Amino acid sequence: MKCPKCTEETLTIASVQGIDVDRCTNCRGIWFDEQELLRLLQVSPQDLTPLRGGSVQEDLNTKRGSCPRDATPLLRVYSAQNTSIIVDACTQCRGIWLDGGEFDRLLS
Repeated sequence: MKCPKCTEETLTIASVQGIDVDRCTNCRGIWFDEQELLRLLQVSPQDLTPLRGGSVQEDLNTKRGSCPRDATPLLRVYSAQNTSIIVDACTQCRGIWLDGGEFDRLLS
């Protein structure tokens, strides 16, 4: 799968407690398939180290991307967990993209 923001960067797998998510090694954004983000938000913070890090890059944060699973244009919506964060969601597969640093912000 390709990064929806960097577009040419291939996503790599990061695993936490048997949950595999896809991460961009360039911008540090993370792709969560349906329900993965909700499940990971219930995991102990010390177990989430592989997913932490990155910083918000305004040029990528405002860029509209396409779903890495099915190429549907991602919809930018406010996070229900923290309304100061805008997530990119796929209306077809229900996956969620968090830009670099946004996962950390959800945990705070």
